[in-house]
Amino acid sequence: MKRGPSEFVVPKMIGAEVARAFAEHIVYLRWPPGMRLIEEDLCAHFNVSRSPVRDAFQILDGEGLITRAAWRGVRVAPMSVADLDEIYKCRVALEGLVAAEAARNAGEADLALLSTLLTEMDAARADQDVEVFFDRNVAFTRTLHKASGNGTLSRVVSGIEKQALRYRYLAHQNTYEIMDVVCAGDRKVFEAIAARKPELSRRAAVKLIRHAHQVIARVVAEFEEAEQAAAPRSRAASPV
Repeated sequence: MKRGPSEFVVPKMIGAEVARAFAEHIVYLRWPPGMRLIEEDLCAHFNVSRSPVRDAFQILDGEGLITRAAWRGVRVAPMSVADLDEIYKCRVALEGLVAAEAARNAGEADLALLSTLLTEMDAARADQDVEVFFDRNVAFTRTLHKASGNGTLSRVVSGIEKQALRYRYLAHQNTYEIMDVVCAGDRKVFEAIAARKPELSRRAAVKLIRHAHQVIARVVAEFEEAEQAAAPRSRAASPV
């Protein structure tokens, strides 16, 4: 049955833009896990109507960055080692496949950009500039996804990456070890891709993701312990 003119639905482009802005606040931990997101406040702060905020909530709920529940409202999704483990079980397989595909399909422009990003990561690491390092590392990962030449794979791994980003950022904020692991691992992945060796590229990516997972898990465990220790004090301080 054909849809009439009155059934036309305006694309949710504004909602997608608002979702990107919200996601940035979540990834960079400006909105901490468990923070309640109040619709009216967000409308006022971002100068948008309720509709795009609700569209953004729907998008972020699907991406695993927020939770929505009766009586508790909308909140930033919690962070835990259990959640991290689930995410990285997916990442280890998918990023390995990405690297193998990139070894087959990456163009010279892709390789040049990856090389440039590695150089910038090395410089940021030497300066202990966490923010720049993280930015370049994310750009390196996304360039790899694009260089795979597999649109479906890129879309799937991108969804997983969005959930992984705030865990990666938390680790970057709390230990310089992650920069050492990433620099060494990304360089091995790049060298294998540049040599056009898919299986070697896959193994290098898998090794990197597993090593990074171990480092991040230690940071998240400490984060969870601190959150749990703070919870009783918070309840004790609350008025009866």
